[in-house]
Amino acid sequence: MAPQSNRVVELRIPSELGYEKIAREAVATVAHRLNFTKEKVEDIKTAISEACTNAIRYGSGSDARMKVVVILTADEDKLDILIKDPGASGTPPINIDIPDIDGMVEGKRRLGGMGLYIIRELVDEAGFVEASDEDEGNQFRMVIYRVEDNKKESSPEAKASGSENGGLA
Repeated sequence: MAPQSNRVVELRIPSELGYEKIAREAVATVAHRLNFTKEKVEDIKTAISEACTNAIRYGSGSDARMKVVVILTADEDKLDILIKDPGASGTPPINIDIPDIDGMVEGKRRLGGMGLYIIRELVDEAGFVEASDEDEGNQFRMVIYRVEDNKKESSPEAKASGSENGGLA
C-alpha cells in the first residue's frame, strides 16, 4: 500500500546497543508498506542498524540516559530517514572514505570504520546534515527512492544497460 501523502514515524530510543533493533524493525515495516522489494528492505535494515549503532556508540557515548531520535518520512517517491544524536563525540566525519580492507587484514589499519561506507553503498543518498539552530548534535540522513519495476525495466537507461534481462547482455 503506497502512502497518499507524507507519513511520519518518529522513534526515541535509549542510547544503548540493542535498541537499534527497534528502529530496524520499524523501518522494515514502513519499507514493506511502500512496496520495496525484499532485498531492498534488507539493505535498508542493514543501513539503519549501522547508522543507529554509530549514533549510540559515538554520538551518544553509549549513555542510555541520552536518546537517539529516528524520523522516518514516507511519501510516494521515497523513504527519508533522519537519525539524530546528542553529538557527544564532536563533529562527525565530513568524508566517507573507501575502507582499506587490505590494510586492516595486514594489521596496518585499525579494524572497523566501515559502517558509513556500507550505508552509502546500500541507500541512494547518505550523509551528515547540518543541524538547524534549534537542534543540537549530529544528524545523519538517508534517502531511498521508490522505483517501480515496470518503470525501471522500460526506461531507456535500463534498456541500454541490459537490466531487462537481469543485467546480462
